Amino acid sequence: GELALSAFLVLVFLWLHSVRRLFECFYVSVFSNTVIHLVQYCFGLVYYVLVGLTVLSQVPLNGRNVYVIGKNLLMQARWFHILGMMMFFWSSAHQYKCHVILGNLRKNKAGVVIHCNHRIPFGDWFEYVSSPNYLAELMIYISMAVTFGFHNLTWWLVVTYVFFSQALSAFLSHKFYKSKFVSYPKHRKAFLPFLF
Repeated sequence: GELALSAFLVLVFLWLHSVRRLFECFYVSVFSNTVIHLVQYCFGLVYYVLVGLTVLSQVPLNGRNVYVIGKNLLMQARWFHILGMMMFFWSSAHQYKCHVILGNLRKNKAGVVIHCNHRIPFGDWFEYVSSPNYLAELMIYISMAVTFGFHNLTWWLVVTYVFFSQALSAFLSHKFYKSKFVSYPKHRKAFLPFLF
């Protein structure tokens, strides 16, 4: 009973998310001199291919819905498509803002990189959690679950994986910040505002 429009929108969201993250890697983020392990790099490539295939596996296969273009696709629009779209753009905007804040910590006012040291970030969701970029990533994947109409079990399994992987990364970042900075804000949580 999955709508073809749901899968189409989620594929568009994944594409937009990937393009935005690529843009941020080239023009926003300031990376340190460390490198990721080849296995991590390969896992990331395989992950995004599999996520795309996971979405494609949700496209309806009965003859009536396989070939859907133009007006017919728009006729499938439901309230959860609009809600999912709004959540996606809201979460993406916050993630972008967080990456700009992190990148600017290593730049001067002219935008020139002056160091690769860690500093305490402030602003936007950083007032609540140590890793709001990871929280926004989770929200982006939840927005896609909403776009599927809340009921797609396969996508909720993807969201569960994203939750645990991002929560672990956020926990480790939070632990690092607290050990490195004595003046680190005590009220900040690692990943979920006011909870964890």
